[in-house]
Formats: sequence, C-alpha cells, structure tokens
Amino acid sequence: MYLSLNFPSLKSNEFKKYTAGNFFAMNGIWINRVIIGWLAWELTNLATWVGFLSFLLFAPTIIAGPFFGVVIDRVNIKKFAIYTQSIIAITVFILWFLYNFKLLNIYSLSLIALVIGIFTSADRTTRMTLVPRIIDRNNLANAIAVHGINFNSARLIGPALAGLLIQILSFEITIFINFLFLIAMPLTLVSISVSKKDGEPGKKKNILLEFLDGARFAINHNIIFEACAITTVFSLFARGTVEILPALAGGVYDVGPQGLGHLMATAGAGALVAAIFIAMRRSKDQEKGIPFRVYFTSFLGLLAVVTLGMSGSWSLALISVFIIGFSMTINGIDLQAVVQLELNDTYRGRVMSLWVALVIGLAAISAIFMGAIGDIFGIENTLIIFSILGIISLSTLLLLLKKKF
Repeated sequence: MYLSLNFPSLKSNEFKKYTAGNFFAMNGIWINRVIIGWLAWELTNLATWVGFLSFLLFAPTIIAGPFFGVVIDRVNIKKFAIYTQSIIAITVFILWFLYNFKLLNIYSLSLIALVIGIFTSADRTTRMTLVPRIIDRNNLANAIAVHGINFNSARLIGPALAGLLIQILSFEITIFINFLFLIAMPLTLVSISVSKKDGEPGKKKNILLEFLDGARFAINHNIIFEACAITTVFSLFARGTVEILPALAGGVYDVGPQGLGHLMATAGAGALVAAIFIAMRRSKDQEKGIPFRVYFTSFLGLLAVVTLGMSGSWSLALISVFIIGFSMTINGIDLQAVVQLELNDTYRGRVMSLWVALVIGLAAISAIFMGAIGDIFGIENTLIIFSILGIISLSTLLLLLKKKF
C-alpha cells in the first residue's frame, strides 16, 4: 500500500514487469562500464585510452542516436527494443570469449566498446519512448522517476558488485555474469504489452528531414529548448567526470578495480538518493516547467567537481563524487520529465534522441577531452579547469535565457 501511494506507476503490472527486467539490464550496463573502464586502464595505463573507450561507449549517441530516433518513430517499438538489447548482450558474450581465451587487446576492446555504444545509443532512446507506451500519462512523471530509481540503484549496486565479483571470482566469470544480466531484459520484454501510438502520424520523409523536423520542434518550444540548453552545459563540464573515474582510481589514488567500484557506487548512491527524492515529489505533484532545484543542483555539481580536483583526500573524493551523482540525477530526471510531458508520440522518438545525444554524447566528448588533457596537465587540474568553465558557461546561459524568455 505504501509503495502504491508514493509510486502510483507501480500499480501497473506491465510497468512492474518492465521495471523488474530493467533492473538486471541496468546492473549489467554498470558492471560492463567497470569492466571496460578498468580493462582499458590495465591494458594501457593511460587516461587517454580510458577517456577514448568511454567516448566509444557514448559518442555514437551523437551520430547514431538521431538516426535511431527517426527509426523509433516508424517501427514496432517493442520488437526494436528486443533486437537492440539482444545485440548488446551478445557483444558482451564475445568480450567474455576473447578475454577467456587470452585474445583481447586494446583494439578489440575498442571495437567491442564501439558496438555496445552504437546499440546502446538506440536502447537509451527506445527505453525513453517505451515507458510512455507502458504507463498512462497521469503517472508518466512518477514512472520516469521510478525508472530513475531503478537506473541509479543499479549505479550503486552494479559497480560495487563488479568490484566484488572481480576480486572474489575473476574477470572471466564477472563478464559472463554480466551477459546473463543483460539477456534478462529482452526475455522480459516478450511478455510486456505496449499501447498504440498517440498523436497524428506525420507524412514520412527521408531520415534527415524527419530528424530536422523534430529538432525544429524542440528549438521552437521554449521549455524544451531551455531544458536542452541546461543539459548541454552540464554534460560538457560535469558529466564527463564520472567517465574518467578509472583514471582517478588508478592514477591518483591507486585503489584498483575495487576502489573504482567504490567511486562509481558512491556516485550511484548520490544518484539513488536524488531519484527517490524526485519520485516522492512527483508522486504528490505533477510539476510543470523546470523546477528551481535543477538550477541549484547544476551549480552544486560543478562546485563538487572543483572539490574533487582539489581534495587529494580519498574521503573527500567520495563525498564529492556522491554530490556529483546527486546533481547529475536531479538534472537528468527532472529535465527528462519536463521534455517528456511536453511531447506526444509523433515527435517523442526524435526529440528524446536529441535530448539523449546532449546528455550522453556530450558527456562522451567531455570524457575524451578530460582524458587527453589529464595526461598532459594531470587529472586534478583538468577537473578544476572544466568545473570553472562550467560555472561561467551556466551563469552566462541563464542570463541569456532570461533575456530570451
């Protein structure tokens, strides 16, 4: 009864099934990030490669994401989700095979990261388009927050579990367990019912024109435009921090894969606290527009990046990473809900693919620059530089938006 009152979206049996299957998929994603990030560091001992592998995991969102957004608006969303998630699981199985038979090197690892990145770019937008087709619109904001709790509990559990499994068992067994986690979601989707699309179907054009039509809609919509602009700044100057944590764990604190798991799990703990807070708020009140907490936590997250760069203390680093995870999630879940509530299914795939490109794709670009600059000037100095630029950029953006609107 308590869960139903505070999380009304969980009254839906279909959404409950989706949430259960997605729990394993999300943990698989975070276990995989620890595996690939640490393997990149172990094979090269260079922050540049760590940033580059992160880039390969997330950058396809910029290029392939918009293409998949158009495709998603055209195809059977349930079948598309099953196909993309199955390919991700199979690719992880190939990673296990190569590592198990001592065939893995940094180049084959890069190719695996790229394949996972391409199909994950489709999966991210697919999940955001699928949830509104499983839950009724009155509970959509709450469902997005519950999905955020699921994702961010995995951020807490997945990295810690990865570090524990690697330490107690081995990389080979951990990768295979990860494959089992990832295959759970496509198997679950087979039994889930998805509603028909709402909105009027538009006349089909070529893929580029359809994407530009969606982008034009987002630019001309004041609330969506502001949400995307804030997302752009935060992704460029704050989100990339989480992607170079392997270099921080190995190159600054020398804490190994278990320490990396602790860092990523701490970020996940902050994110989970934020997601629960938003879910409880949105279950009481279907908020309209961009909440003030988005602006506040965006600055708070950037200040935490400064602290992380200056601290030199493991305890203070963990506190800073917790705040970064908290701020990223307030920013991400709230702004996603703002955009989703302004859309119908006619534009949802295209606009959400654009939003995902800004969140994930720009974070990937940030990560590769952080890694490269970090090898030259040091990770700590790089974090300080990026956070100061972020604070200046966000302040300037808010002044310009105030004049625009």
